[in-house]
Order: sequence, then structure tokens, then C-alpha cells
Amino acid sequence: MKVDAVAVAPLDLAAGTEILLASQKQGFPWLSANLLDPKGQPLFEPVRIKKVGAVKVGLIGLTGQLNSPPSGVRQADWRTLLPALIEKTARQCDILVLLSSLPPAENQEIARQFPAIHLILAANLDSGNMNPQQINNSLITQTDRQGKYQGVLTIDWNKNGKWGNSKEEELNTLRNRLGALNQQLQRMRKQADPQQPEYLAKVKVIEENRETVAQQIKDIELKGVVTGNGQNSTSEMSSFSFNFIPLKQSLPEAPDIRAIITGIKQQINEQNRKVTKKEESLPFLGHDGCKSCHPAQTKFWQSTNHSRAWETLQKANQAFNLECLPCHVISSSEIPVNRNQLLALPKSLQTVGCENCHVGPGKSHAANPEQFHMKKQVEEKICLSCHTPQHDNHFSYQEKMKRIACPAN
Repeated sequence: MKVDAVAVAPLDLAAGTEILLASQKQGFPWLSANLLDPKGQPLFEPVRIKKVGAVKVGLIGLTGQLNSPPSGVRQADWRTLLPALIEKTARQCDILVLLSSLPPAENQEIARQFPAIHLILAANLDSGNMNPQQINNSLITQTDRQGKYQGVLTIDWNKNGKWGNSKEEELNTLRNRLGALNQQLQRMRKQADPQQPEYLAKVKVIEENRETVAQQIKDIELKGVVTGNGQNSTSEMSSFSFNFIPLKQSLPEAPDIRAIITGIKQQINEQNRKVTKKEESLPFLGHDGCKSCHPAQTKFWQSTNHSRAWETLQKANQAFNLECLPCHVISSSEIPVNRNQLLALPKSLQTVGCENCHVGPGKSHAANPEQFHMKKQVEEKICLSCHTPQHDNHFSYQEKMKRIACPAN
């Protein structure tokens, strides 16, 4: 596979350690600092140093929690082993990378405790593609599971080891703002009398804002990444750009393989249906709770395909398939939910509703709307989390927003 390092994750151990240890002897670069043999020695290589050009990259592997460790394997607590390991490795490299299948909360805890770690590449099964987020001096990111995407993170490294802001994050924010201003102009031109002085004044302000945002986009594209202080980061800070490349279907589908995959999916769906016992209590409100304050928006939403998203899984007999459910039921990027909880949602949450697009939690907003705000402007990255090339090859954010945007209050 020509990889530099692969951290051992819990599912890699499903068939035991023998096959991994055998491939390690043949040169496959497995890493795990917290899997130990009966004598307390690392079962796999804990650290690897790789030289990329003039930069020495240190790589540490951490394995997520094992519910049933294989025979002869003990899992150490990363809190006891990481301090000394990081101190030693950091002295040997310029940039330190952690490969981790720990839960998101623990990765964030590591980022807060160990500023010497510059990058955490995660492998959380409950998350898909994750744009790099910075905590302390660590970037945390990951790609979707099952090889659906290749994640490309390009780093312009500076020896001071401090990160600037992502060029893509800056550009996405400004492009979303530009799109919102364009939509606002379109609505005004359809609804207002163009001869009214008040109308002309409003249009002038919006057009000036649009020109300002367009110039900011052009400046960033020309100058590169900027820091939080507004300074050009190319000479003072380490910068990065990222991209998620979807796996494309370039080969014709084999009917016999397709039949096997379909059969496996049906078995998984039926097995999940059997283990579902009770409805889960989640912080989501559901569209019924939004209706009392937003009747016009709810009525419009009921006319959209989003309101019938779960029904499409029912028709395909996949309503209990955890690979499909996250994009067909209520969810929010700000509320981490265990995927298994989606198997027992109440009827009111079996849909793509307000909280998916406007980012909840809806219960808190309904109880105290002044303190807990929902996002009015639906960000493109929210849509793209489900409307991926794998499932929607022709998705256009600007075009779909014209059709899906709720009427204004």
C-alpha cells in the first residue's frame, strides 16, 4: 500500500493479533503505543520517525478502547504513557503527528494537554470527513470510513511550529457570505419596486458589501493564509490546505459481487432491527416542536424531500442500516450522537428536519431562544456532509438552496 504508518484500531484486531504481527514482520508499518504484551512491552512499534524533505515527522499510534482485548494483549491508559513518549519523540522530530482511534473527546483532551502534538489524524467511526479543527496547537482531522474518501492535507511547515488559519475555512466563510448577499439581491429585485429611493439605498449597500467580500476572497487567494491577527502567515506561521477526494466508480459493477453486498446489507438491517428495544432520549426537538413558532417554515418543509428522507430507507428495507441512517434522520454537527442511538429514534425524529440544517440543539432553543440560537444561514459544508459525490453527483449548493430555503419569518 506504500503507507508510512498505520495505527492499529479496534476493528483491525477482529481476527486476532497473529495476522497483524505477521504482516509487521514483513514490513507493514503498524503502530500502537498502548497495546502491550504479557510482559508489558509494546506489541507493535509505538513510534516511527519519517523524514520528508528537510522535515523530520514523528508518528505515534494510539488504539481506541477494546471491549474484549485478544488473548495475551493488555491495553495501557494513554494518560500514563503519553507524557514520557511525547517528551522523548518531540526532541527527535520537527512535527509530531498522532494517529488515533480514540473517541473525539479524548483526542481533544490530548490536544489540550500536549501542545507538542501538531496534528491528530483521527479514525472515529461515528464521524465522517472532518475539516481540520484547531485545539491548542493541534489540528484534528479525519476522513470518512471504509476508504470512501482520500484526505489530502498539504502543510507549509514553519520551524516555529505554530498554526495559522486554514485558507479553505477563510474562503468558505466568505463564499457563503457572498452567496447569501447574491440571494438577498435576487429576492429584493423580485419583490420590491425598483423606483423607490429606500429600495435603491438598500440595494446600494448590499452591492457594496458584495464587492467588499469579493475583494476579500481575491486577496486571500493571492496572498495565501492569514493568521488570527490578520497577518500574512506564509513567512511567520505554519499553514495548511485540505481536500477530501471521493472514491469514484470507474469500473463496471459486478452483478455477483453486488448481490453479495446487498445480501450483507439486508442481514445487517435485520440484525439491527432485532437489537432495537427502546426509544432513545436525545436533545433534539423535532419538527413538531418547531411548528408552534415557525408554522410557515414547517408547512414549506413538509413539501420537501427532506421531510420524507427516512421513508426512502423504509422502501429500500434499509431503515436500520447504520451506514445510511445518519443522513436520513435528525442530527446536528454540534451534538455528537452514538450511531446506535439512531436505531431507536421516536417517530418525530425519523426525518431530516430543522435541526439538521440550522444546527441544534432545538430543545434548548425552544426553552430559551434568546440564549440558544439556531443558525439562519445554512452553510454549504452542512449540505455536503450528506450530499456527497458518492450519493449526489450533481449537487449544487447555490441551486439547491433556491429550492430548499424556508420562507423568511
